[in-house]
Amino acid sequence: MIVSRFFSSFEEGDPTPVTGAQVGAGPARSPTAKTGAGFTGLKALRYAATTTLRRVVFEVDIPVTPHTELSYVIFPEWDGGYRSTCAALDAEFDDGGTLGEWPESKTLYPDQWNLVRRPLGSAAGRRITAIVLSIAPPPGPGEVTGWIDDVRIAERTVEQRDAVDWVRTTRGTHSSGEFSRGNTFPATAVPNGFNFWTPVTDASSLSWLYEYHRRNDEGNRPALEAFALSHQPSPWMGDRHTFHLRPGIGPPTDRALAFGHENEIDRPYHYGVRFDNGIATDLAPTDHAALFRFTFPGPGGWVRIRSGKGLRINAARGTFTAYTSVRSGLSKGARRMFVYGTFDQPAKRGRRHLAFDTETVVLRIATSLISLDQARRNLGQEIPAGTTFEQVRERARARWQDLLGRVELDGATDDQLTTFYSGLYRLFLYPNSGHEETPSGRRHASPVIRRWWPSTRTHTGARVVPGPMSVNNGFWDTYRTAWPMYALLAPRRCGELIEGFLQQYREGGWIARWSSPGYADLMTGTSSDVAFADAYLKGVRGFDVDAAYDAALRNATVAPRSRAVGRKGLHESIFLGYTPLTTHEGLSWALEGCINDFGIANLAEELGRTDDARYFRQRALHYVNHFDARIGFFQGRHRDGGWRWEPDRYDPARWGFDYTETNGWNTAFSVPHDGAGLADLHGGPAALESTMDKFFATAETGRNTGSYRGIIHEMTEARDLRMGQYAHSNQPSHHIPFMYLHAEAPAKAQAVVREVLTRGYTGSEIGQGYPGDEDNGEMSAWYLFAALGLYPLAVGSPVYVLGAPLFRRAKIRLENGNDLVITASRDAPYVRGLRVNGRPHTRAWISHDELTSGAVLDFDLSETPSDWGTPPPSLTAPGQRPHPLTDLRGHARSDDGSDVAALFDDTSLTQVTFRSRTPAIEYTVDGPDRPVELYTLTSGTRGRPTAWTLDGSPDGHDWTVLDERDGQSFRWPRQTRPFALARPAAYRHYRLCIRSSGGGRLSLAQWELLCR
Repeated sequence: MIVSRFFSSFEEGDPTPVTGAQVGAGPARSPTAKTGAGFTGLKALRYAATTTLRRVVFEVDIPVTPHTELSYVIFPEWDGGYRSTCAALDAEFDDGGTLGEWPESKTLYPDQWNLVRRPLGSAAGRRITAIVLSIAPPPGPGEVTGWIDDVRIAERTVEQRDAVDWVRTTRGTHSSGEFSRGNTFPATAVPNGFNFWTPVTDASSLSWLYEYHRRNDEGNRPALEAFALSHQPSPWMGDRHTFHLRPGIGPPTDRALAFGHENEIDRPYHYGVRFDNGIATDLAPTDHAALFRFTFPGPGGWVRIRSGKGLRINAARGTFTAYTSVRSGLSKGARRMFVYGTFDQPAKRGRRHLAFDTETVVLRIATSLISLDQARRNLGQEIPAGTTFEQVRERARARWQDLLGRVELDGATDDQLTTFYSGLYRLFLYPNSGHEETPSGRRHASPVIRRWWPSTRTHTGARVVPGPMSVNNGFWDTYRTAWPMYALLAPRRCGELIEGFLQQYREGGWIARWSSPGYADLMTGTSSDVAFADAYLKGVRGFDVDAAYDAALRNATVAPRSRAVGRKGLHESIFLGYTPLTTHEGLSWALEGCINDFGIANLAEELGRTDDARYFRQRALHYVNHFDARIGFFQGRHRDGGWRWEPDRYDPARWGFDYTETNGWNTAFSVPHDGAGLADLHGGPAALESTMDKFFATAETGRNTGSYRGIIHEMTEARDLRMGQYAHSNQPSHHIPFMYLHAEAPAKAQAVVREVLTRGYTGSEIGQGYPGDEDNGEMSAWYLFAALGLYPLAVGSPVYVLGAPLFRRAKIRLENGNDLVITASRDAPYVRGLRVNGRPHTRAWISHDELTSGAVLDFDLSETPSDWGTPPPSLTAPGQRPHPLTDLRGHARSDDGSDVAALFDDTSLTQVTFRSRTPAIEYTVDGPDRPVELYTLTSGTRGRPTAWTLDGSPDGHDWTVLDERDGQSFRWPRQTRPFALARPAAYRHYRLCIRSSGGGRLSLAQWELLCR
């Protein structure tokens, strides 16, 4: 609860600042805020100085209690640096003293409003006599300038709330395409639901639906243009199936309705707002439906339907029907959504509005992707006639509380509680369901089956098929932390969500890289491979693991015909051992491929598929083929093996080219599954530590645009984080601090993580809260893990690395009935020791089974660094060189006279069609003999081999059987399959004898012999 004792927004009627204070019209530029205005109102206090300055702004006389707090918002102006952030308001007391503590200026972002809260409880019993502006810039040229607004002295008392009631859905909305503090919107929904419902400040946009401040009206008041149905997974992906409503009084108009954020309820289960004109709107969600309650300031008001096609209104019954086909360019596979709404009373009809004579009207509204009848059925199932707003709200609230309440925190501040539980809300907001309960059972309109039937006013043209469907997920982002957190906190739900994505594979042959809802050609890697492997290895069940493995296998072994699915460059990268420059951002594709192959290898081992496990384990080491030892960085290679940049032209701070949304620095440590191997490439743990130290010490300028046409928002966000090159604002960097563990410098990891936790996720109360895009819960899940002292560094293995927990105590109620309890001896950033279930624990990592068996982790924390914790497991043993298998080079001939050159040209796009169904291909090694451990065959597009032997010979005359296979099959054309020899064998000659084949004339695309 907040009770104001003093407040000034520098507007007329507010307390007047002392003579000499400069009050003006607010900042002239900002990527996130309305310019030419204060934070609230039209004015703000301007500060400017060239040297240290201290000036009284207000003279006051206010007693201090243990709950007194000074707060304000500050807007430092960018001057090419951060000197303007060295400004603060202070309290001067009746004894001449001040707070004495300078707030962390590094927390402040330039060209943005920042909320600062300074507790005064340590001065309880004294009186505040003045509010003072202090400026203490470091030496430098020029003037430091900025703005201050909303100065408040208040009594702030701690409230006891359930977990869900700490959530702010507006968190992350103080954003734009130029600078992201989350790039979210206030989605009101049930966990992993079918629909979102949201207020919108820009009804014309499919991207930035709700901007906390930038679209304020001419009086600098927030204003809503509509309430919307939404399915937006990200502003960069765009929205689909939007449908807009808005209430009004007087003549119908589309003019936006002004309000104040203090009159807004932003909870997952309830969005409510009271507009300046007296209208109040409340909405509560179900899975496929929602209930709106409109309250007018007197009898008479209307509800306008601002969008939707095929609109039909029955005013006498108070009902309407419509459909929406709205979709962004990246909303692949989206067809038509049907809408059915019914008010609780008859209405008078206008052109697109319904008018009512009462003060309150309730709307029940539902949707369907299948048909209008199904939308009506969904409404009857979820919000039957007579259901009250309170009933819908409390049911939704209970669903959220069940998930969020599984974690109990002690010792957290109000802001930390808001940050943590808002993160859990974002985590379970995605992925979304795409299915419905029909008379024929659970069914869905498929977003991945191509069907050209047109939709009608009442029925979809998409194919409607049985089963669940999961949508709205960018796996390149979410595999890192979101999916591991589902596996830990909600394994049953995790299995259900995976099963929904496997339905995409069954219907369309692939799992989307970016499901929005179908196959969007965006981002890098087929990261459902490692996400689902990780879940299974952590005990998640409830999904078809064989289908999950098959989907991953296809991603990893078959070059797709469509650019929208599978791995790009795979037709070459499998055989070259690297992804050449012919693939856009091929290096990022290569490194993500290694991570996914690591997960596949571990899942294959678990499923008893030993040949696959050996093959993918060595493929997970292919990152070494992109490491340029001359420069100590990963970079792209031409197909002939040459490097993109010579050492004198390479710049690791340059963005783009080989790197997806980042640069060489932030890609330099993208081997989370093999930190020991990476350390060896650098020359050992100490050398890796030195490289990481330089990474965190090298400032990001935000202007080295590289292959981008201009400055992109990720560059500016990385610059303004002020942690060297570390770009926590974007997902590819999230694991980097924890790589210090492989450098045998755990305290440095702990220091970086604590800094990000304490200043990277600030601003919840003014719509901020994130240092970059909050993508489908991943940015949130990073905070959740790190705050608990855990992190899934090597996704695809059932292991977490350990760090210093943020809270004195956290209790997680696991689904299996056990509790995981994590305690900290004090509030400090460094781990001095750990006891697990009362026993000393010396490893800086812990297994998933140890946690879920029910464990108590007691961390002994310290203000000073220590060397506690041995490094976590790694694919390569410490001190050993990571060494993937390579192709044994030579020349070959076939006994049927077929030209077999295409079998060895390192691409699966070519093939040999043999003259015989049972040819024998003899291969002679060029160069020294090396022991073959594995070989691969890549099927062609026609007949495929079903049985064969592989022989070896020292002289080409006497042959020894090395491997024999029968009853084999290739699931897909141009699939690469590995086969392991029982024992490595080194010969001068090899012979592949096909003993049978099926499906027409035999064809093969590649044959590899893989050696150390």
